[in-house]
Amino acid sequence: MVVKGISGEILDSMKSLMVGSLILTFFLGIGIGYYFPSHEPHQIGVADTCPAEVTSLDALNATLADPEVIRLLSNKNIDTISFSKGSYSEEGNYTQIVFHPLDPNPDDRMTASMIVAQVNDSCVVSAAYETYPSYIPEVET
Repeated sequence: MVVKGISGEILDSMKSLMVGSLILTFFLGIGIGYYFPSHEPHQIGVADTCPAEVTSLDALNATLADPEVIRLLSNKNIDTISFSKGSYSEEGNYTQIVFHPLDPNPDDRMTASMIVAQVNDSCVVSAAYETYPSYIPEVET
């Protein structure tokens, strides 16, 4: 019985120690959160230095700083890049950049997919996506 009584006392003291450490951890977490507020993510790109009139070069720099565009472009050989300007209904203008990768198999009657990015007036990429390849029908002559 003496052995059971000693282990019971040890378990009770371990429970108290565990509860105390959990409470201490909780209050330390609150204190650290108060003194070190959460860091708001900063938009990757050139938004801080965005000029009033966005040029194609500004749009390209913002596009190449965007992680989603970089992911879409990874492991692709780009043949050409085309630029066009457009406007949203009431929200401002954008520059659209289309990356045309090399066709991996030009004889398969399929076009290569394209990567499209739109950069708004704030030099922020507002859309980035990859198009589907399309079939080129055979023309009989």
